[in-house]
Order: sequence, then C-alpha cells, then structure tokens
Amino acid sequence: MKFLTVLIVIIFHRNWAGGNPLREQFQVDSWFSWVSGRVAAGNLKFLLSVVVPTSLLLLLSWQMAGWFLGLFWLALSLVVVLYCIEIVDMDIAFDDQVLWLRSLQKDDDVAQLQQTQSTFRGDITYEVFQSMVPVLFWFLILGPAGALLFVLCQRYLEQADEDDTEVDLLELILFWMEWIPARFTVFLLALLGEFGRTWQVLTDSLMDVENSAVTTLHAAVKTAGNLADDASVDDFVTETEAELGYLKDLLERSLWGWVGLAAILTIAGL
Repeated sequence: MKFLTVLIVIIFHRNWAGGNPLREQFQVDSWFSWVSGRVAAGNLKFLLSVVVPTSLLLLLSWQMAGWFLGLFWLALSLVVVLYCIEIVDMDIAFDDQVLWLRSLQKDDDVAQLQQTQSTFRGDITYEVFQSMVPVLFWFLILGPAGALLFVLCQRYLEQADEDDTEVDLLELILFWMEWIPARFTVFLLALLGEFGRTWQVLTDSLMDVENSAVTTLHAAVKTAGNLADDASVDDFVTETEAELGYLKDLLERSLWGWVGLAAILTIAGL
C-alpha cells in the first residue's frame, strides 16, 4: 500500500496544475491559533499542536492497517500525504528560465549570468526536494503520521516567534528530518546522473552534520563549469539551455526514483 500511495502522489505532483486543494480546505495555522488561544506555555503548546495530532494519527493508522485488505489505510495515507506535499510546477519554472536566457543582451556580464543560473539551479533543486521528498521519506518510515509530523513541525516553525523557547528544538528536528532524505536524494541523483562527481558529494556529505540539506543538494547539482573564461553571452545561452533540459529531466527522474525505493521496500516486506 505504501508503494501505491507513493506512485499516486508522484503522478499527482507531476500532473496537477495550481495549488494543493487539500491545503486550501484545511489551514493548519487555524489549528495552531486555536491551541495558542488556550495554552500559553511554549512546550505544552508545541506538544498539543504537533505531537498530539501526530500520535493520534499514528494510532489510527495502526488500527486501520488490516481493515478491508488495507484499503482504508490506503485512503487515509493518500489524504494525509497529498495534504502534506506542495505543488511545484517545474515546467513553468524552467520555461521562465529559458525566457530569461533568450532575453539576455550581448553586453551582459557572463560571470554575473553564471551566478544567476547557479542560484536558480540550486533553488529549484531544493524547492522540488522540499515539496515532497521529506514527506515521502518519513511516510515510508512511519506511515502517514511521519508525513504529518514533518509538515506540522515545518509549519509550526514558520509561524513561531524567534524568541519562542521551542524554536531551537524545532530547527534541530527539521535539520535531521531533511538531512537523511537529502542523502537518499543525492544517491538517486548519482545513479541517474553524473555518478562519479555526485557520488563524491554523497560520500563527503555522510560525515557532514553541520551543513543543511540545501547546501548538500546545491553541491550535488553543481555543474563541472566547462564554459571558457572568454565565452560570450551566446555561448552561455547555448550551454545553459542544454543544462536546463538535463537538470529538469534529472529532477523528474529522481522523483520517480522514490517510486522505485517504495517498490523495493514493498518487495522486502517493509
């Protein structure tokens, strides 16, 4: 059932246009506000806002695991995981970047253009990763409660004040909840892309417990930098258009790689 859930979620993510309709129906911030209006203590507020609903969902999913051949569990998982993911329209993002390339002038600074492209490359990679990969990873580990735990922690941190006592704890929790799936993502990128260079990024990152997931993913998709020092804007545009096509294809295949991981876990009986 985990395999079917991941497969359906990936198909939805790649083909749905617009925002997430489930998130539009239920705003988790309303839940946080309701709890805040009744509880003042920071740690207790976090406990009631995040830990309690996650624990209840965990118990419910365990109870439903054997109902009607697992179909109720599948329905519950789909609702929760689809709620937890964000929709990233890669087609629009990459099309906009191509339009930017084609609008460049011959007297533009190539070094600055390279920096802009590097920023886009890293940002879109992390945006695609964060939109669903940690959700899928923790779903595969803990079921729908794992997906909900990640999103509730993420959203709780976004609305928390900087001086809240639980902010440091939340940042640490989210760091590790992204640290692990980021390494699996780099592994998939290595299998599907430039194995030698990306594999080195992966091996180096396994001992790195200081840098965030975004830093690791930026390094994993960094190009070899084949553009000559005296390259023109036309040379930059030609090479970058090819790079964008490769990167888009790589990111799409890496998402489908999670279907493969789910299939392996299913075959292994996990």
